[in-house]
Amino acid sequence: LYKVSVYPGQTVGVSLVAVGQRNGTVPSTITSQYVSDDGATFRDFQSTQTSNPTCTELYYTIFSQRETEVIKLNAEGTCGAEGIPLSVNVILLDCPIGFTLNSSTNQCVCDERLQRYTNSCNIDNGEITRIGSDDFWVGVDNTNGTEGLILHPHC
Repeated sequence: LYKVSVYPGQTVGVSLVAVGQRNGTVPSTITSQYVSDDGATFRDFQSTQTSNPTCTELYYTIFSQRETEVIKLNAEGTCGAEGIPLSVNVILLDCPIGFTLNSSTNQCVCDERLQRYTNSCNIDNGEITRIGSDDFWVGVDNTNGTEGLILHPHC
């Protein structure tokens, strides 16, 4: 069982090589599906990908509101379906500071409290791009027992 931890909407790479019936590496078509059937999705082109006879990195963008997902990868080579599916256990993390979960797209997006200060937020690399040259940074305020977002100007 292969295990990865990601944020909702983040892209993760899975490295693999398909091995044929005679223990040699083979090109194959990899079909992928979630084990759960509750609306979790990939990007359209990610459900079916092709692997080379060498190690291939396949990319999956995970859109889900669950805490965990299991993805099954099935290889089909020149002789048809080959072997046992590979299971990838995906642990979905809470969105990091500055991001919030969009429940309609199942991905971490810019926190609405930051929107007037930012151009973009990228969950794949955790970058928040600010507007203009205003000097501020984002921090966590937990002074009253409830975690919140705070902007600190002129740092």
